[in-house]
Amino acid sequence: MSQYLAPRVRLVGVFELSFKLVARSGLLIRSGRAKEIMGAADIEPLSIAKAYAVNTGTYILKVPYIPGSSLKGRARSLLELALNLDLGTTDGKIYYHSRVIRNDIAHDDPYCPVDNVFGSMSIQPSYFQPSEEGSSPYSWFFEKCWAPSRAIFRDIYPSQRYVENLCHLKGDCNNVYFEDFLEEKNENRIDRVTSAADPRTILRVKADVEFEGSIAFLVYDMDICRRAECDMHSKLKEHIRDYPARYYLTNLIGSLILVEETYIGGSGTRGYGNVEFRDLGLKFQNLAKGDVGLRELYKASRLTDVESFINKTNVFDELRDLVCK
Repeated sequence: MSQYLAPRVRLVGVFELSFKLVARSGLLIRSGRAKEIMGAADIEPLSIAKAYAVNTGTYILKVPYIPGSSLKGRARSLLELALNLDLGTTDGKIYYHSRVIRNDIAHDDPYCPVDNVFGSMSIQPSYFQPSEEGSSPYSWFFEKCWAPSRAIFRDIYPSQRYVENLCHLKGDCNNVYFEDFLEEKNENRIDRVTSAADPRTILRVKADVEFEGSIAFLVYDMDICRRAECDMHSKLKEHIRDYPARYYLTNLIGSLILVEETYIGGSGTRGYGNVEFRDLGLKFQNLAKGDVGLRELYKASRLTDVESFINKTNVFDELRDLVCK
C-alpha cells in the first residue's frame, strides 16, 4: 500500500503590522441598507456597533468600518496587475489570479507572492495522491511547497484617539452619532440624449477620519529553509535574494503602497477612497524559539520605511539558525 501524501509545514514565526489609516478624501465601503429607509440617502457606508472605553465609561457607538476583506481584495488585485499574473475564472463572470481552478493547478510557481501571501482556493488532497495510474504530476507541490495563506487581514475601525477627540468636541460620548463620521455628497447623472437628470444622495466617510487596524503575517519553515523541489519548479526564484519570507512580506507591503497610491472602496476614479497609512509598527514572535507574545521590531511613519527595514532586518537569520538544521 502506497504512503498517503500530506503537506510538510511548520509555523515558526508571526509578524504583526499595526497602522493608522486616514481617509484623505471621502471614503465609501457601501452598505446597501439605506434605500430600505424612507427619506434616507440612496447609499451609505457599512456600519457596526462597537464599544469604546473613554475616560471612566464604556460607550457603544455606531461607527463606519473597513472590512478586512475590502483591504485584502484591493491589495491583492493591485499586486496581481503589478506582477502581470495570469487571470482565470470559475464562473465566466469574475476574473482573478488563483493557483487552483476547478481542482486543477493553473499556476504552479511555488513562490508566487499573490498565492502565498493572500491565499488561493483549497487543494483537495485526494487529487494529488498516488493511484493505479501512477503519481500525480503535482505531488511534489502538495507535499513540499504548499502552506496556508500567510496574511491575515482584520477589520479596521475608527481609532481610539479619533473617537476620544470626537467625544471631547461633542461634550460627551453620548452625543456622538454615526452622522458625525460622515458627509453628504449629492451626485447627478445626466442622460446624454434627453438631458434628464437622475440625482442621488450618498453618505460617505468624511475626509480626515482616522481608522486603526493590523495585519498578521505567518512564517512557515519552508519560507526560511528553501526546499530544492520548490526552487526547481520556480521561475520567480531569481527575485528571492535569500528567504522567501522576506520576499513575501515585502510584496505585502508593496501591495499596501499600491492601495495608498490608488484608492480603496467604491468610486475611486471619481475622487473617493484616497487613504494614507500612518503610525506603523512591526512586531514579531519567534515561535521556533518559544517566544511568548510579540516583540517590537520597528516603528515608522511611512510604508516605504517599513519596506526598507524588512529588506535589511536580520530577524530571518535568527529563524534560520533555529529552524534550518
